[in-house]
Amino acid sequence: MDTAAQTRVLDEPVYQYSTLTAADQLELLTKVVSSGALGAIGGDHVREFERQAAAHLGRHDAVATASATAALELLLRCLPPHEPPERVVIPEICWISVPTAVLRSGRTPVIAPATSDLTPHWEQIEPLLDERTTVVILAHLRGRPAPDTQRITDELAQRGVTLIEDCAQGWGTTLDKQPVGGRGVAAVFSTETHKLVATGEGGIIATDDSQLLDALRAVGGNTRIALPENAGGRGNDRMSEITAASALPQLTYLNALRQTLRPLQDKLIDLLQDVPEVRSVLPTAIGKSPNLDAEESNGSLVGVWLPTPGHANRVADHLFRLGVRHWWPGPGDPHLAMNWPGTPSTASLVDMACYLDIQVPVLDESRHPAFLDLIRSALRLDNHGSESA
Repeated sequence: MDTAAQTRVLDEPVYQYSTLTAADQLELLTKVVSSGALGAIGGDHVREFERQAAAHLGRHDAVATASATAALELLLRCLPPHEPPERVVIPEICWISVPTAVLRSGRTPVIAPATSDLTPHWEQIEPLLDERTTVVILAHLRGRPAPDTQRITDELAQRGVTLIEDCAQGWGTTLDKQPVGGRGVAAVFSTETHKLVATGEGGIIATDDSQLLDALRAVGGNTRIALPENAGGRGNDRMSEITAASALPQLTYLNALRQTLRPLQDKLIDLLQDVPEVRSVLPTAIGKSPNLDAEESNGSLVGVWLPTPGHANRVADHLFRLGVRHWWPGPGDPHLAMNWPGTPSTASLVDMACYLDIQVPVLDESRHPAFLDLIRSALRLDNHGSESA
């Protein structure tokens, strides 16, 4: 297949999944704008989004915020205080706002090294715990669940350490057939532009703790709820009615989106597992690895470990030129602890520059073979950057 014919397959892919529900979003947005009730106080879309998100996640309730960063900072402000200095264990790979939120809360971040599935396991977390450790933040990354979540949950519960689940990239992701975000004291989700529920900016905190919910609402800016003791004042972290109206149709469509993405994701996994240059694939084929198979992912991404950083860099560059959306955590990437100012260094277990993942577009099934040919050609680059025979 010639290159020109290959690249035509990318004339009509849908990478911005939020556009699939654009008509329904516009209908709700028109109602919001016409009503003039643009803020969370006086409207009803924010509250409806909170209720529906909590129901989807199997949580008692939720609080919607202006961003996931605001959500995490608000949550940390509302946790019961302990004697300083408090330590918070966070993963080596997550967005830079996680360590920043910990620092702003007056706590000290401690970095747990990532494994080849991008998340720390209990073996990486346990040595970091001491009498000052009050919180562990565990991230479900790249549309996949952290595979050691249940053990981490059980071990922390025995020690009285609070678990927070960072589910910013976790919409539509499941763990043991249930949505992620149901094990910690609270879970934080994002509705930033690149998420499966995408509103530009936005976040939500889901929890079963009624007292914590009241504190989140009061400290977050709801003046109708009394501030708890030692709250330190109110902020304004609330989501707008316009943002919630944009989120609601996407949340309703989320399960259908997973099923739409799944066929091409499965084909891409099968292809990558047969490419000699690929060391391993995430998610794995169904049944090969508990909690890491394709059925637990949200269908949006397939990750590969390649032999060297140079190989991964060349593949990423080739994918960029083809217009294939991907993520390669190269130098300076703000997802990596080595690039966070003000946080301690950690001894990495894996070289993240050997990893990249490929986004699964919504694409007509007739174009799947051509898309897969594009990926195959991009991965078979020799050390000189040319395609292997």
